[in-house]
Amino acid sequence: MTFTLGVNYWPRKKAMYWWKAFDRAEVASEFAEIAALKLQVARIFLFWEDFQPSPEKINPQALIDLGVVLDTAQAIGIKVMPTFFTGHMSGANWWPSWALLDREQEVFVRRCISDGKETTRAGRDPYTDPLMLDAELRLVKAVCGRYGEHPAIYSWNFSNEPDIFYQPKSFQDSARWNALLTKEVRKYSTRPTSAGIHQPAVAEYTGFRPDYLAPANDYLSMHGYSIFYPGTAISDPLNSNLIPFTNLVTEALGGKPVLFEEFGYSSSEHGDVSVFKPKPFSNGGKVFVASDVDGGRYYQEVLEKLALCGSLGAFGWDFSDYDPSLWGLPPLDLYEHERFFGLTRYDGTVKPSGLAMRAFAERIEAGELPRRVFGPLTLDPDHWYTNPEKHFAQLFAEWNQRLNNYTMNSSAFLGAK
Repeated sequence: MTFTLGVNYWPRKKAMYWWKAFDRAEVASEFAEIAALKLQVARIFLFWEDFQPSPEKINPQALIDLGVVLDTAQAIGIKVMPTFFTGHMSGANWWPSWALLDREQEVFVRRCISDGKETTRAGRDPYTDPLMLDAELRLVKAVCGRYGEHPAIYSWNFSNEPDIFYQPKSFQDSARWNALLTKEVRKYSTRPTSAGIHQPAVAEYTGFRPDYLAPANDYLSMHGYSIFYPGTAISDPLNSNLIPFTNLVTEALGGKPVLFEEFGYSSSEHGDVSVFKPKPFSNGGKVFVASDVDGGRYYQEVLEKLALCGSLGAFGWDFSDYDPSLWGLPPLDLYEHERFFGLTRYDGTVKPSGLAMRAFAERIEAGELPRRVFGPLTLDPDHWYTNPEKHFAQLFAEWNQRLNNYTMNSSAFLGAK
């Protein structure tokens, strides 16, 4: 068994504005930091409006800059996972202006930004709209046709939590979309593909199902955050069992191995306290921000348990806390907790979460990867999706106790207590 460690990457001083102000020296410096943490993969995001300014046009400079990123990664010794159609990112939906309709959203669902401005216009359906599908295939062709076999490519990823950007009208729509994109990638690249789905896809209705995606993909990607899941967000926000349990469920429903492509926590700015803070656009909701000590322990436990549950690997969210110069710009102006998810701080120092990732990498290098002891589970997808909220919550209650019992009696966890 192998276990791949990686991180989701935006530059600490650029965030979502990276491609508009690309700097190769910045990438080289920060990729070197990633390599120093002994992480193998950087997941990056092809910001849609920057790569495709119109349905028919691909930005040639963005393609050149992507090549610089890949060449830099190769020189430093890490791999890259490009994510298409971004899309949803850090609490906001970023729409290319050409993908918006000439009508308002019927109901406000989420903050939307286009060309740097807030918008309330409705967007086109990316899964069925002919203009959108043609544009998506054009972008895949341009990127994969040029870099499909680049030595630095780890895999290709379709969108980031795409149901938040636009919820498919049916499971069939999302499955056809995923299969269509994979077929296009296959013309130019032998590298794996996956869709960037998240934990709600197995705990509620989102328009995505792992068993519908699995036939087209090499493995399944999954994201999860105990600080956001309703069953833990308030009562136990650093519950380290939710992520490995979600991995088990996704594997069982889809019948393929799972890479945990995103997990993490938001820290307090200076990492000195664990508190709840107001969460924007949530009707008075709160989000937990953790101390660095608590966050480091959380990372340590999640990594151990993911290995015990047979995961392909784990990518932390994300590389760095964002520089204060970005705090006045969307989305960080309102979503304060999004500023502080990093494995490193905005001054470049490494948090305990980053140290936990490096320590786990060193264990893997030493041949000390924990062997799988849990799963695989056996689940009926059709039955599961008759009431995914209920089934997820009930089974999690059982597995939460089971994993707690195991860790209480395992020497591997004594240092984390």
